[in-house]
Amino acid sequence: MGIPALALFSGSPLWARSGIQIPEGPMRLTRRLERGLKDGVSIVVNRTWRIDFAREERGASITGRQLSATVDAPKKLAALARIEETRPTDDMWPIHLSGDGRIVAAGKYTREEDFAAAVREAETMIAQRSYPAEVKERHRQYLAQLHNAAGSLLDDLPPDLFFPQSEQRETRRPVDLPGGLRGEFVMNFTARRAAGHPWLAEAERSIVTRIADDERHSSDRWTLAQT
Repeated sequence: MGIPALALFSGSPLWARSGIQIPEGPMRLTRRLERGLKDGVSIVVNRTWRIDFAREERGASITGRQLSATVDAPKKLAALARIEETRPTDDMWPIHLSGDGRIVAAGKYTREEDFAAAVREAETMIAQRSYPAEVKERHRQYLAQLHNAAGSLLDDLPPDLFFPQSEQRETRRPVDLPGGLRGEFVMNFTARRAAGHPWLAEAERSIVTRIADDERHSSDRWTLAQT
Protein backbone atom coordinates (compact mmCIF):
# COMPACT_ATOMS: atom_id res chain seq x y z
CA MET A 1 0.00 0.00 0.00
CA GLY A 2 1.29 3.48 -0.80
CA ILE A 3 1.92 6.03 1.92
CA PRO A 4 -0.95 8.56 2.19
CA ALA A 5 -0.18 12.13 1.30
CA LEU A 6 0.25 14.51 4.20
CA ALA A 7 -1.76 17.69 4.59
CA LEU A 8 -0.58 20.63 2.50
CA PHE A 9 1.71 23.13 4.17
CA SER A 10 0.01 26.07 5.83
CA GLY A 11 2.63 27.90 7.82
CA SER A 12 3.75 24.87 9.81
CA PRO A 13 5.96 25.75 12.83
CA LEU A 14 7.92 22.53 12.27
CA TRP A 15 8.89 23.60 8.76
CA ALA A 16 9.53 27.18 9.83
CA ARG A 17 11.92 26.02 12.55
CA SER A 18 13.83 23.86 10.08
CA GLY A 19 14.80 26.87 7.97
CA ILE A 20 14.98 24.70 4.85
CA GLN A 21 14.04 26.19 1.52
CA ILE A 22 12.72 24.03 -1.29
CA PRO A 23 13.24 24.59 -5.01
CA GLU A 24 10.50 26.51 -6.79
CA GLY A 25 9.31 25.02 -10.05
CA PRO A 26 10.25 21.75 -11.75
CA MET A 27 13.74 20.27 -11.37
CA ARG A 28 15.67 17.69 -13.34
CA LEU A 29 17.04 14.74 -11.37
CA THR A 30 19.54 12.34 -12.92
CA ARG A 31 21.12 9.15 -11.68
CA ARG A 32 24.01 7.20 -13.14
CA LEU A 33 24.21 3.75 -11.56
CA GLU A 34 27.21 1.53 -12.26
CA ARG A 35 27.39 -2.04 -11.01
CA GLY A 36 30.68 -3.85 -11.38
CA LEU A 37 30.59 -7.35 -12.82
CA LYS A 38 33.26 -10.01 -13.00
CA ASP A 39 36.27 -9.66 -15.30
CA GLY A 40 36.32 -5.89 -14.87
CA VAL A 41 33.17 -5.17 -16.91
CA SER A 42 30.16 -3.26 -15.62
CA ILE A 43 26.57 -2.36 -16.39
CA VAL A 44 25.65 1.34 -16.37
CA VAL A 45 22.08 2.64 -16.04
CA ASN A 46 21.31 6.32 -16.69
CA ARG A 47 17.91 7.72 -15.71
CA THR A 48 16.40 11.20 -15.78
CA TRP A 49 13.26 12.44 -14.01
CA ARG A 50 11.33 15.68 -13.85
CA ILE A 51 10.54 16.25 -10.18
CA ASP A 52 8.53 18.80 -8.19
CA PHE A 53 8.86 19.76 -4.52
CA ALA A 54 5.84 20.71 -2.41
CA ARG A 55 5.62 21.85 1.18
CA GLU A 56 3.70 19.71 3.63
CA GLU A 57 2.65 20.05 7.24
CA ARG A 58 5.61 18.01 8.51
CA GLY A 59 8.18 18.75 5.84
CA ALA A 60 7.93 18.33 2.09
CA SER A 61 7.07 15.86 -0.63
CA ILE A 62 8.60 15.16 -4.02
CA THR A 63 6.72 13.81 -7.01
CA GLY A 64 8.45 12.63 -10.17
CA ARG A 65 8.05 11.43 -13.73
CA GLN A 66 10.75 9.53 -15.58
CA LEU A 67 11.86 11.21 -18.80
CA SER A 68 14.47 8.77 -20.08
CA ALA A 69 16.41 5.61 -19.31
CA THR A 70 19.44 4.14 -21.09
CA VAL A 71 21.54 1.11 -20.26
CA ASP A 72 25.12 0.39 -21.29
CA ALA A 73 25.96 -3.29 -20.82
CA PRO A 74 28.04 -6.06 -22.40
CA LYS A 75 26.45 -7.64 -25.48
CA LYS A 76 25.74 -10.88 -23.62
CA LEU A 77 23.50 -8.87 -21.27
CA ALA A 78 21.58 -7.10 -24.05
CA ALA A 79 18.28 -8.72 -23.05
CA LEU A 80 18.74 -7.60 -19.44
CA ALA A 81 19.61 -4.09 -20.64
CA ARG A 82 16.37 -3.85 -22.64
CA ILE A 83 14.34 -4.92 -19.62
CA GLU A 84 16.05 -2.34 -17.43
CA GLU A 85 15.49 0.44 -19.98
CA THR A 86 11.75 -0.22 -20.03
CA ARG A 87 11.35 -0.77 -16.29
CA PRO A 88 9.02 1.87 -14.80
CA THR A 89 10.09 3.77 -11.69
CA ASP A 90 6.69 5.17 -10.74
CA ASP A 91 6.63 3.24 -7.46
CA MET A 92 9.50 5.31 -5.99
CA TRP A 93 7.23 8.36 -5.83
CA PRO A 94 6.09 10.25 -3.88
CA ILE A 95 9.08 10.78 -1.61
CA HIS A 96 8.33 12.40 1.75
CA LEU A 97 10.88 14.50 3.63
CA SER A 98 11.06 15.43 7.30
CA GLY A 99 11.39 19.02 8.50
CA ASP A 100 15.17 18.84 8.18
CA GLY A 101 15.02 17.43 4.65
CA ARG A 102 15.74 13.76 5.36
CA ILE A 103 13.82 11.04 3.53
CA VAL A 104 11.20 9.45 5.78
CA ALA A 105 9.23 7.56 3.12
CA ALA A 106 9.85 6.67 -0.50
CA GLY A 107 7.16 5.06 -2.59
CA LYS A 108 5.77 1.97 -0.91
CA TYR A 109 8.33 1.62 1.85
CA THR A 110 11.28 3.17 3.63
CA ARG A 111 14.50 1.43 4.60
CA GLU A 112 17.76 3.20 5.29
CA GLU A 113 21.09 1.68 4.28
CA ASP A 114 21.77 -1.26 6.59
CA PHE A 115 25.34 -2.46 6.48
CA ALA A 116 24.74 -4.96 9.27
CA ALA A 117 21.98 -6.65 7.25
CA ALA A 118 24.21 -6.82 4.16
CA VAL A 119 27.04 -8.33 6.18
CA ARG A 120 24.72 -10.96 7.66
CA GLU A 121 23.34 -11.77 4.21
CA ALA A 122 26.83 -12.24 2.77
CA GLU A 123 27.99 -14.44 5.65
CA THR A 124 24.85 -16.58 5.38
CA MET A 125 25.17 -17.05 1.61
CA ILE A 126 28.81 -18.08 1.89
CA ALA A 127 28.19 -20.42 4.83
CA GLN A 128 25.55 -22.29 2.80
CA ARG A 129 27.85 -22.98 -0.14
CA SER A 130 30.94 -25.10 -0.64
CA TYR A 131 33.82 -23.78 -2.70
CA PRO A 132 37.00 -25.30 -4.16
CA ALA A 133 39.91 -25.35 -1.74
CA GLU A 134 42.24 -23.44 -4.07
CA VAL A 135 42.79 -20.03 -2.50
CA LYS A 136 42.32 -17.82 -5.55
CA GLU A 137 39.13 -19.58 -6.54
CA ARG A 138 37.76 -19.22 -3.03
CA HIS A 139 38.61 -15.50 -3.10
CA ARG A 140 36.79 -15.10 -6.40
CA GLN A 141 33.68 -16.93 -5.23
CA TYR A 142 33.54 -15.18 -1.88
CA LEU A 143 34.04 -11.80 -3.50
CA ALA A 144 31.16 -12.44 -5.90
CA GLN A 145 28.88 -13.22 -2.97
CA LEU A 146 29.98 -10.14 -1.04
CA HIS A 147 29.44 -7.99 -4.10
CA ASN A 148 25.92 -9.33 -4.61
CA ALA A 149 25.04 -8.59 -0.99
CA ALA A 150 26.54 -5.10 -1.16
CA GLY A 151 24.56 -4.32 -4.30
CA SER A 152 21.37 -4.19 -2.26
CA LEU A 153 22.74 -1.13 -0.47
CA LEU A 154 22.36 0.86 -3.70
CA ASP A 155 18.68 -0.04 -3.89
CA ASP A 156 17.92 2.46 -1.13
CA LEU A 157 18.19 6.23 -1.40
CA PRO A 158 20.69 7.99 0.89
CA PRO A 159 18.50 9.47 3.67
CA ASP A 160 19.89 12.99 3.12
CA LEU A 161 20.11 12.79 -0.68
CA PHE A 162 18.00 15.85 -1.46
CA PHE A 163 19.28 18.02 1.40
CA PRO A 164 22.80 16.76 2.18
CA GLN A 165 23.68 16.89 5.88
CA SER A 166 27.43 16.49 5.32
CA GLU A 167 29.81 16.79 2.41
CA GLN A 168 31.54 13.45 2.94
CA ARG A 169 31.26 10.31 5.06
CA GLU A 170 32.65 6.79 5.03
CA THR A 171 31.32 3.58 6.52
CA ARG A 172 33.30 0.34 6.87
CA ARG A 173 32.13 -3.09 7.96
CA PRO A 174 34.23 -6.28 8.23
CA VAL A 175 32.86 -9.63 7.06
CA ASP A 176 33.98 -12.91 8.63
CA LEU A 177 34.65 -15.63 6.05
CA PRO A 178 35.48 -19.35 6.34
CA GLY A 179 39.10 -20.37 6.73
CA GLY A 180 40.09 -17.26 8.64
CA LEU A 181 39.65 -14.94 5.64
CA ARG A 182 38.39 -11.42 6.20
CA GLY A 183 36.25 -9.42 3.84
CA GLU A 184 35.15 -5.81 4.00
CA PHE A 185 32.42 -3.48 2.78
CA VAL A 186 33.39 0.18 2.35
CA MET A 187 30.84 2.86 1.44
CA ASN A 188 31.79 6.45 0.63
CA PHE A 189 29.26 9.23 0.16
CA THR A 190 30.17 12.72 -1.04
CA ALA A 191 27.73 15.54 -1.78
CA ARG A 192 27.73 19.16 -2.89
CA ARG A 193 24.85 21.55 -2.30
CA ALA A 194 23.56 23.99 -4.90
CA ALA A 195 25.24 27.39 -4.72
CA GLY A 196 23.42 29.52 -2.16
CA HIS A 197 20.83 26.82 -1.45
CA PRO A 198 20.51 23.84 0.91
CA TRP A 199 19.40 21.30 -1.68
CA LEU A 200 21.46 18.88 -3.71
CA ALA A 201 23.61 19.83 -6.67
CA GLU A 202 25.45 16.53 -7.06
CA ALA A 203 26.26 13.50 -4.96
CA GLU A 204 28.15 10.26 -5.42
CA ARG A 205 27.98 7.04 -3.45
CA SER A 206 30.51 4.27 -3.99
CA ILE A 207 30.69 0.76 -2.55
CA VAL A 208 33.81 -1.38 -2.53
CA THR A 209 33.78 -5.07 -1.60
CA ARG A 210 37.23 -6.38 -0.79
CA ILE A 211 38.98 -9.61 0.15
CA ALA A 212 42.75 -9.25 0.54
CA ASP A 213 43.89 -7.49 -2.66
CA ASP A 214 40.78 -8.46 -4.65
CA GLU A 215 37.96 -5.94 -4.87
CA ARG A 216 34.86 -4.93 -6.84
CA HIS A 217 33.23 -1.53 -7.21
CA SER A 218 29.71 -0.20 -7.64
CA SER A 219 28.56 3.41 -7.53
CA ASP A 220 25.78 5.83 -8.27
CA ARG A 221 25.93 9.54 -9.05
CA TRP A 222 23.02 11.94 -8.63
CA THR A 223 22.57 15.48 -9.97
CA LEU A 224 19.76 17.97 -9.39
CA ALA A 225 19.29 21.10 -11.49
CA GLN A 226 16.60 23.38 -12.82
CA THR A 227 14.88 22.23 -15.99
